[in-house]
Amino acid sequence: MRDEVEFFDELNEPDVVCWRRLDDPTSRLELDRLSEWIAWVTQRYQLDYKVIPDCWAQHGALVEELSALRSLWEGCFQPESALSEPVAFHRELDAALRRLREWNSRSGCTRTVHRDVQLINSGTEVPSR
Repeated sequence: MRDEVEFFDELNEPDVVCWRRLDDPTSRLELDRLSEWIAWVTQRYQLDYKVIPDCWAQHGALVEELSALRSLWEGCFQPESALSEPVAFHRELDAALRRLREWNSRSGCTRTVHRDVQLINSGTEVPSR
C-alpha cells in the first residue's frame, strides 16, 4: 500500500503531453513516466497483453492513447476534483480499453511477438504482417 501512496504523490500534477513537440531527452523522460503509470494501471485493473502489449512504447498510437488516459486519470483524481470525476475516468477507461483491445487485435502483436507498423501513403499507421 505504501508504494501505491508514493505513486499517487509522484503523479499528482495533471499534465497533457504533446509528443510531437518533445525533443528526444524529454520524450524518453515522458516515456519512463508513462511506463510507471502503465505498470500501475495494468496491475490495478488486471490488464494483460491483449489490452496493452509489452511493445506498447513502439507503437505511436498506443503511446498517444495511453498518455491521454494517464492525463485524464491525473486530472480526475486531484484533491480538488469533483466527486463525479473518478466515475468519468472509469467511463472513459471502459471506452479506451475497447479501443486498445481492437488496436492490439489488428496489430498482430502477442506476448512474445512484436510486429512493426508500416506507414501507408497517407501517413496512417498500418501493422505489418
